[in-house]
Amino acid sequence: MVGIEQFTRSFLRAGASALLLAALSSCQTDDFKPNPGEGGASAAVTPANDTGLYNQTLGSGSVKVAYLGVRRADQPSRQADSEYRDGAALAVNTLGSDVVKLTMLETTEKPDAIEAAARTLARQQVSFIVTTARGAEFEAVQRGLGGLQVPMVAFQTNEAVLPENVYPFVSSPTDSLIESASFAMAEGATHAVILASSPAEKAQADRIASQIKAFGGKVEPIIELSGGTLPAKALNSWSKADMVVLMPGIKSPGDVLKKADAAKPPRPGRKIVASAVLTAQDLSEPKLTGSIVCRYDQNVQARIGSRYMASYGMPASAQAGYGFDAMAMAIGLAGRFREAAFTPEQLMSPNGFSGSLGVFRLEGDRKVRRNCDIFKVAKGSYVFFQKAPPTL
Repeated sequence: MVGIEQFTRSFLRAGASALLLAALSSCQTDDFKPNPGEGGASAAVTPANDTGLYNQTLGSGSVKVAYLGVRRADQPSRQADSEYRDGAALAVNTLGSDVVKLTMLETTEKPDAIEAAARTLARQQVSFIVTTARGAEFEAVQRGLGGLQVPMVAFQTNEAVLPENVYPFVSSPTDSLIESASFAMAEGATHAVILASSPAEKAQADRIASQIKAFGGKVEPIIELSGGTLPAKALNSWSKADMVVLMPGIKSPGDVLKKADAAKPPRPGRKIVASAVLTAQDLSEPKLTGSIVCRYDQNVQARIGSRYMASYGMPASAQAGYGFDAMAMAIGLAGRFREAAFTPEQLMSPNGFSGSLGVFRLEGDRKVRRNCDIFKVAKGSYVFFQKAPPTL
């Protein structure tokens, strides 16, 4: 099995028509390691006018795709958007400059400006859009497209409410807890209790609960903590659960577990499922030793780090990985199916795709699911335990 990069390069060779989309799935180890001496051309930003917005074209392929960036006022968002864009550009420069023609267009947050940018892309008749747009900005994008049905990938999580033809692409802490819970069940857990810190987090916990039930497990009513302590009625089910899922907003989870276990002894062999936001103090807490943590960001450097560093002079971030994977997916599909590449059937192939952040799949309810490496808490840190499985 090969990943997106190997699939794309193989397609460009004679006889590539024999390859199947299934070749995009599976292997997650060396798929994106650069070949010796290989380096992507730098995708320098070309200012379109005195505001410094970029307007650039990369590649010369027959399939027209686009990257629509929305410039934010706050620096963290602008930095993240820049890394998404650079990752996408790196994919074109190193994987598919003769497969796709990528228009990279940036606009301000004003609805009229977003609509005008989308109108430009509609005139170019692009087949696929990767974008940093969010929320009500999609209404402006749709107006600009003027009825042209263009599938989009947005750097939003599964929690975002998106229009019908827009797919989220960023994995959230909730997604990582779902994957960790799945791993805990593979280790024998069958009965979960989920601790949330607020009503908003409780709503996210509902999605985890539904997934655990879909996996065949049982879930107690979600517990919303009050002052870091379990309500008395919640302790009735404490000894039944052999899995405790800690939502990211739980503060001092070790203390929470100690208080609850003192009031009601835990079930022997209980699994703790946590997220990658634990503090140094949390990681050193004995109660959390052995906690299962899913991480998506562990292989970015091994897969695209050398080329990203050569092109942009900085380490590849998770945002760069997301940008690379979104565009690499587009290149792989375009190389195989040309203008028919971006139908729902192709985008939501059950085989999924293998990228710099692991194996991922766009699913029928317009969600993204991504495998991850499993770590366990030990000796004050996250310790690698098991590589992500090669398929979803």
